[in-house]
Amino acid sequence: MVRRFPTAVAVVAGVLTACAGPNPAAHFCDDYGKAVSALYSAAGNYAAAPAEFSTVVDTTMDKLSRIRAGAPNDELRRAFDSAYFSLTVFSEDAVLADFLARTDFNQDDVVKACADYGIELTPAAE
Repeated sequence: MVRRFPTAVAVVAGVLTACAGPNPAAHFCDDYGKAVSALYSAAGNYAAAPAEFSTVVDTTMDKLSRIRAGAPNDELRRAFDSAYFSLTVFSEDAVLADFLARTDFNQDDVVKACADYGIELTPAAE
């Protein structure tokens, strides 16, 4: 009787490692973090540059619509939808800027969900 168990285990372990690949949330989280970080940064500068904030809001909302499509699973899509909703309830830029300036970036639903995948998002330097 020939025992091939160790060889089979090594092959299965190799296949599992190859299939695991990079973190599937990495690209989505990175894109989201960059987009929203720019929004938070512009909100902090709203008093000095309201027109710039308005431009950043428009650009960011366009980016976010595309970023959502890249969410690798339902958990990240739900976090995205919750965070996105909080950005869309304000009809005036000044009110959105005030909200973002008073909000902790780390409490963003996607920032927290990405942390669950081992990806730390940080706000841009102001």
